Amino acid sequence: MPWDWRILVNGKGDELLYERGVLDHSVPFAELKRRAYINARARAANDAPDFSKRIRTHLVGATSN
Repeated sequence: MPWDWRILVNGKGDELLYERGVLDHSVPFAELKRRAYINARARAANDAPDFSKRIRTHLVGATSN
C-alpha cells in the first residue's frame, strides 16, 4: 500500500481503506460509517458470552446477519 498520511492519524484509516476499495462501496462512506457504529450494541451486549456476534448483527458486510 503506498504511503498516505492517514496511516498514522487515528480515525482516518477507514476513509483511506474506503477510497482504496478495501471496504464495501455499495453505500456512500458516510452511510457505511454510520452503520458500522456499534457503541449502542456493545453496551447492550455488555458481558454476554456471544458479545462478538451480537455487535456484528446487521452490519454491512458481516457474515452473522
